[in-house]
Amino acid sequence: MEISLLYVSRSTLRLPDEAGAVDAIVAASQSRNPQTGVTGALVFTEKQFAQYLEGPEESVRAVMDSIRCDPRHSDIQMIFDKPLHGRRFPTWAMAYAGPSTFVAGHVLTLAEAATPSRQSKAAERLISLMRQFVEAQLIEQRRKDSGAA
Repeated sequence: MEISLLYVSRSTLRLPDEAGAVDAIVAASQSRNPQTGVTGALVFTEKQFAQYLEGPEESVRAVMDSIRCDPRHSDIQMIFDKPLHGRRFPTWAMAYAGPSTFVAGHVLTLAEAATPSRQSKAAERLISLMRQFVEAQLIEQRRKDSGAA
């Protein structure tokens, strides 16, 4: 069975000294995830992480167990954990567009949502933003590739 999950955590990174740690997280994910069938997206707001993961249940749970033990994360809040009905990031081992203060308000809204209905709506908005960032990256990469040819 495949599942998807979304969590928000508080970052324990001391910026700017540890700014490279996020790049290390992304690099490790992009290296490990293709071997395990996990795809997803990460948002970092300098104060919080929000990450959407999808793939085989055993693999996604193993990634989540690793995150729970990672000292760069605290106050992990599981937003949802449910069966997967179609991947949202099928070709991205871990999509990441760099630190974003733009989405900080969306992550905060999600973390503080008072009702399951509000949390569900906030989660869908955040995942939609993640997809928009991924699509923008693809467009930019294609533009660079066509300019270099």
